[in-house]
Amino acid sequence: MKNIFKLLVVLATVASLTACSKEFINKDKPLSMTEPIIFADADYIQSALLGCYDIFKSSNPTFMGGLGVVVFDSRGDDIVNVSNPVTMSDTYEMLVLGATQENGRIWNYAYATINTCNIFIENMEKYECKEVVGEKLYNQYVAEAKFLRAYSYYVLANLYSEPYSRNPEATAVPLRITALTSAGNNDCPASPIKDIYDQILNDCIPGDLANAPGTYDGVTRASKAAANLLRMRVYMAEQDWDKAITEGNAITGYSLVSDVTKLYGTDTHDNTEMIFALPNSTQDKPNTQMSCAEYFSPSATCAWIDTEAGIVSDPLYSQAADQRISKLISEEDNNGHVYSKKYMDYGGHLDWLPLMRYAEVKLNLAECYANKADGATQAKSNLSDVRRRSIAASEDGLDINNLTGGAIKTAVYNERRLEFICEGIRGIDIIRRGESFVKKNSFVDVSVDPGTSNYTWPIPDTEKKFNKALKNQ
Repeated sequence: MKNIFKLLVVLATVASLTACSKEFINKDKPLSMTEPIIFADADYIQSALLGCYDIFKSSNPTFMGGLGVVVFDSRGDDIVNVSNPVTMSDTYEMLVLGATQENGRIWNYAYATINTCNIFIENMEKYECKEVVGEKLYNQYVAEAKFLRAYSYYVLANLYSEPYSRNPEATAVPLRITALTSAGNNDCPASPIKDIYDQILNDCIPGDLANAPGTYDGVTRASKAAANLLRMRVYMAEQDWDKAITEGNAITGYSLVSDVTKLYGTDTHDNTEMIFALPNSTQDKPNTQMSCAEYFSPSATCAWIDTEAGIVSDPLYSQAADQRISKLISEEDNNGHVYSKKYMDYGGHLDWLPLMRYAEVKLNLAECYANKADGATQAKSNLSDVRRRSIAASEDGLDINNLTGGAIKTAVYNERRLEFICEGIRGIDIIRRGESFVKKNSFVDVSVDPGTSNYTWPIPDTEKKFNKALKNQ
């Protein structure tokens, strides 16, 4: 594999020094930072862990700190992307090839995160760090690194594999859970999607994160709730509704905020809804064309909300009384376009990225119950919880209480589209359900069905060059 995958934790450590305490900054530093030194010191170990988060977010350019979110919304059907091949037009038009730029970037940064986490996990055992930080922190730190590895594989699985619901044996991506620290050992065949999902479930053990920062005080770190939610997503992809419901019900201590604008901006951690979010600062932020504001904000020129064929073209999902319309979507510009107001710091790139919110738990539960023969009441209850915080029943053209049969599921699907627009969920929802990608507006006419060559992304040409085990895959 390329050298970018062979990152050492010592490099990640340097990148995250500013996240540590004043005592850490002021302490005497060794002349050289070797792994035995790093993993013999509690502060350095924590810094190495924070380095895993830094790679997962990535500031230059970016992974889940911007690019990953934009990719999945660009694959979806609720925004219009009329930019260029550098800024997701190939993704939007479903024309991603093995050498396409966004394909290589996502692949490289996902596996850089995975390998950095692998190095950290192996070194924690190799250097007997349980004796340095204690058993409780040891278990927590390893669990956090495994969560980031699992999340990275979740992203890859939803780009490079056919849906599990269509074929659990569908070829996905190479499953690497051992560290690469030197040349060689590049060859690794792609595993089936079921093996990728099994690994994610094995990596996300909520109990191991029981001592992580809790509820909304620790949203920038993996938590028990974040592990439950990632497991819930996997079980939903596998259409195991009962197990998904169990994971969702295990998430407690959170609640929906009354004002949706409090979820977005340059400091959005202090609320009861956020489960996992990525912060930005003047020292650590996405570069040009990699922040969500560069794509979705009213100041952007890349992507606007599709009012012709997207969810907001439906009168029930574009009502002025709905907070998500009145507060989170801009007025029409001179070209008649409207934009998301979730990420408004176009110049500074300091908007936080909400990757997991409690609203997702509620709408996940709604979808799970809608797929059960006896789940109509619970489905409507969870749907109502999310919708009613944005629009009162007296002002709403959608009568949730009287929904029956398939209309309940349709309402849940549509609610997800409006609630999470520009948050990187729509493109995943389409592929995990095995639906077609359909975009029909004044700028593009795309219809791509499961099983066609451009439904999923091809493994990048650069990976195939170094990984000979992919020759026939």
